[in-house]
Amino acid sequence: MGRTENIVFVSAVAVTLLIGLSSLLPSRIYSSAIWHILWIAIAAAIITGIIMGRLWRNWPAFIMHIAFLFMIAGGFCTSLFSRHGMLHLLPCRTTDSFITDAGKSEKLPETVTLLSFTPEYYPGMNFPKDFKSVLTAGSGDTIYISMNHIGRLGNYRLYQTSYDDLGGTVLTVTHDPAGIAVTYTGFLLFVIGGAAWLLKSFWKFRLKKPSSACILLCFIFLGAGRVCAVRAVDPLTADSLSSRQVLFNGETMSFTRFSTALTYKLTGRDKVAGLSPEAFVASLIKYREDWREVPFIKVRSRALRDTLSISGKYASINDFYDETGVYIPGRLYKEGNGPLDKDIIALDEKIAFLIDLWTGELFVPVTPDSENIRSDFSIKSEILYFRVNPLRILLICTSLITAVLLLSLIFRKKDIRIFPFISVSAILGIMAYAWLWQVSESVPLSGTADIMEFLGVCMILLSCMAAWRKESALLLTLSMASASFLLLVAFLGMKDPVLGPLMPVLASPWLSIHVSLVMLSYGMLGFTLPVSLTALMMPSQRDRLTRLSISLIGPGVFLLGIGIITGSLWANVSWGRYWAWDPKETWSLVTLMLYSLPLHRFFGMRHRPVLCSVYLLLAFSSILMTYFGVNLLPSLHAYN
Repeated sequence: MGRTENIVFVSAVAVTLLIGLSSLLPSRIYSSAIWHILWIAIAAAIITGIIMGRLWRNWPAFIMHIAFLFMIAGGFCTSLFSRHGMLHLLPCRTTDSFITDAGKSEKLPETVTLLSFTPEYYPGMNFPKDFKSVLTAGSGDTIYISMNHIGRLGNYRLYQTSYDDLGGTVLTVTHDPAGIAVTYTGFLLFVIGGAAWLLKSFWKFRLKKPSSACILLCFIFLGAGRVCAVRAVDPLTADSLSSRQVLFNGETMSFTRFSTALTYKLTGRDKVAGLSPEAFVASLIKYREDWREVPFIKVRSRALRDTLSISGKYASINDFYDETGVYIPGRLYKEGNGPLDKDIIALDEKIAFLIDLWTGELFVPVTPDSENIRSDFSIKSEILYFRVNPLRILLICTSLITAVLLLSLIFRKKDIRIFPFISVSAILGIMAYAWLWQVSESVPLSGTADIMEFLGVCMILLSCMAAWRKESALLLTLSMASASFLLLVAFLGMKDPVLGPLMPVLASPWLSIHVSLVMLSYGMLGFTLPVSLTALMMPSQRDRLTRLSISLIGPGVFLLGIGIITGSLWANVSWGRYWAWDPKETWSLVTLMLYSLPLHRFFGMRHRPVLCSVYLLLAFSSILMTYFGVNLLPSLHAYN
C-alpha cells in the first residue's frame, strides 16, 4: 500500500474502533451532533470511494455501497422524524394520546379502547409465554396485538410490551414510515448486491477453489459415579420412569431429559453416587431425608465455599443452614453489591430447584389423555440422545484428531491421510446436531452451549474443506483445535444448563434465522484465525493462505450482514426499533466493518500477506468482544 492507502486504511480502522468504543459511553452520545457528523463523514467517504474507484463498473459492489448509503440515510430519517413512546391502557378506557420518550403527550390518529388483555402462560407454569391485547379503534376496527405481532393504527404501530396488575396493557407506540422505508430499501439492496457478488465470485473461481461440505463423530461412552450411603429406588423402577412424560418449564419431555438436566444443574455430573439421572432424581424425591447430609450440590465459587467453610466442591443441603434453620447465604447477600452476590444467586437457583422438587412444584406428570402428550418415537429418540450424549463423543473425537495432527507435526509425518477421518467426523457431527434439533423440536440456538456446538460443527466443516484442499498440517491442527475448544465450551455449558423457559420475545421464528446466520458468519470469519497463524508461521504458504482468508471473508461478511439485517427486522417487529445502538448491535457492526476492509482492492491486502494475517488476527478480537465482551456491558443481548 502507498502512503495514501495507508492513511485511508488507518483512518477507516480508527473510525470503526471509535464506533465500537461508543458502547462504553452514555447513550446520549447517539443523539449528539458529533455522532451525526461522524456518520455524515462516513457517508461522504463511501461516496468518494464509489467515484474514485468507479464502482459502477462492478455493479454488485456498487449496489452494496449504495445499500450502506440508504441505511445511513434511513438512520438519519429515524433520528430526525420518528416518534416513539408508551401507551398505558386500562380495560374499557378510551384514549387518543400517548406519552413520548421525552415525557410529552402526543395525539394518536384516532382513539383506541382496550377490549381485553390476556397473558398466555406456559402449560403448568405461571411464567408468561405471550401477551395478547385486543383494541378497538375510533373507526370501529379491531386491533389484535401480541409479542412479535404488530398492531397498526394508521401509520402508527403498536407493540405489546408489558402489563399491569389491573388487567391493563402497556404498549410501545412508534411512527417512523420514512426511516423504515429508506432503511429497508438499503437492506434489500445489500441482499441483492451481496448475493450477486458471491455468485460472480463463485462463477469465476469454481474450478480453482472447490468449496466443500462434510461432517463428524465416533462412539465412546464414559461415565463414573461415587457410591454413598443413600437409599436408591429399584433399578427396574428407575428404568420404567425414563419414558414417563412430564411437563417442565412449559415443555413436555421424557423423565430422562428432565432428570438429566436437573442432575447436571445440581451436581455438574451425569451420575451421582453410582446412580443414573433417573434413579438419582427418583431417590431425591422418595428419600429426601437421606440426602440432606450428602454433599452432592456443586458450589463452583471457591470464595463462597471458603466463606461457608465447605471442604471440596460439593456441599449438602444442611451446609447452607445454621442451627436455628436460617439460610446462611441469605445473610451474606448484599442486594447485588457484594463480591459474592453473583455466586449466591447461582447457588440460590439450585436450592430453589431442589425445594420445588421436594414440594412437588417443579414438574407435572403428563397423563395419557393430555393434549401435551408426545409420540412414543420422539420420546424414545430423546431418551436415547441423553443416554448416548453425542456432544461428549463429538468432543472426544475432535480431540483425538487434533492429537494425531499435533503428533504428525512433532514427528514431521507429512504423509498422514487425515481427510477421511475429518470428513466422516464432520458427517457424524451434523447428524448429532440434527439429532439435537429433533429432540429440541426447534433449532437449538437459544443457549450458549447450543451455539458453541453449532460453531464447533461449522469449524469441523471448514477443517474438512481445508483437508480437501490439502492445506498444511499446521492449519488443520489449529482449525481442529479450535473446533475442540468450541465443543469443550459447549460441553461445559451443558453441565450447567439454563433451566428456564424462553422469554416471550424469543418465542419467534426470527430467533433461529438470525442466530444461525450470525453464527455461520462467525464460523467463517473465525476460521481466518488459524489460517492467519499458519500463514505467519509458514512463509512459503503465505500467498496461498492469504487468498484463502480473503475467500472466507467474502461470504462471512455477507452472512453477517444478513444476520444483522434479520436481527433488525426481528427487533422492529418486537420492540418497534430496528436499531438501538445496543452494545451487541454496535460491535456486530464493528465486526462487519473491520472484516470488510480487506475486501477492498484499494488497500491491496491480498498482496500484503503479512499485513493481512496480522490484521485478521487482531480483527478476531472484535468477534470475541461481540460475543463475550458485551456480557460486561448493559446489553439486551448479553449471554449471562
